[in-house]
Amino acid sequence: MKKRFTDEQVVRILREAESKQESIREVCKRHNITEQTFFRWRNKFGGMDVAEAKRLKELESENAKLKRMLAEQLLVIEGLKEFTGKKCDIPSGRRAAVRALICRGISERRACQILGLSRRVSSYALRQPGKDRAQGTRLMDATQDVPRFGYRRMAAWLDVGEARVRRLWRSLGLHQPRKRPRRRRSGCDMRLPGAVRPNSVWSYDFVHDQFVNGRVLKMRCMLDEHTRECLAIVPASRLRSQDVIFTLSRLMRLYGKPEHIRSDNGAEFTARSVMRWLRDEAIGPAFIAPGKPWQNGFVESFNGKLRDELLNREWFRTLAEAKVLIEAWRQFYNERRPHSALGYRPPAAVRREWSDTDNITPRLTA
Repeated sequence: MKKRFTDEQVVRILREAESKQESIREVCKRHNITEQTFFRWRNKFGGMDVAEAKRLKELESENAKLKRMLAEQLLVIEGLKEFTGKKCDIPSGRRAAVRALICRGISERRACQILGLSRRVSSYALRQPGKDRAQGTRLMDATQDVPRFGYRRMAAWLDVGEARVRRLWRSLGLHQPRKRPRRRRSGCDMRLPGAVRPNSVWSYDFVHDQFVNGRVLKMRCMLDEHTRECLAIVPASRLRSQDVIFTLSRLMRLYGKPEHIRSDNGAEFTARSVMRWLRDEAIGPAFIAPGKPWQNGFVESFNGKLRDELLNREWFRTLAEAKVLIEAWRQFYNERRPHSALGYRPPAAVRREWSDTDNITPRLTA
């Protein structure tokens, strides 16, 4: 409510009472004020002239303005404590900061001025969350089917942009494995002889697991190093050199003859019967150096995927059950699983491309 008398008028009324021409009661009656108000005025403005009263009013106004500014700055500092510089660099972070200041009692207009933000941006209703809702549901359903995929492989699996999947991945709070630095190993190059086309270099290795009752489960994995295709996974309780020969002869009838076969120096691979058979078939063995498994890196990488995506998740009770589940995962790996080294294409698609261009047709007479 506006004051009835200004400070200058109050000082003039007090000067009229001090002139002794009228009594205080008559002055109060003429200006329609009470004597109590008159004495309050005299306690505040006694001895002042009009200029001093005007200066006092200006000082009080400046003091009140400084108090408001200080209180506002304290509210801003308290409201922006949780927002770092990086958070305020993006529109969503600035909008959150505006809401935090409004909750502290600062108007929206003033909050936008403090943050240098347009009021149109602060009140903008986001439309992207509505667009991402269906894609987020699809992503969550896919993580139930292939829980060991990261966001890059999941983007290829869903045929969605990698940046969008990464943003949804983080907003949904899905697991993001830490990026492990690649360590360079000294020694022979594991790509020699190089795999320049399908059937140029095969590699094989053993993976060990166990059944529910503790019995040993041994698996022999065969891999084409160029297409990354898993040619076979043979599970058994015991595998001997004769089993290696039988598996190789079967795979050659299906896929053709390789030029080289890479392996470690295990007894099953260096047995005389195996070496004699490879010599008769004109296949060059490529043994890695002892104690350097990284020289057989392709099959070692495949073994890690096999253990991470299948063996660590399944609990085999019988050998028959293990054969069914392992073969199903091998078909999934070859036909559907995106492979990062192949441009996120499945290995079977790469072999089909070579078959179409170079007329490499596998012989299917087993």
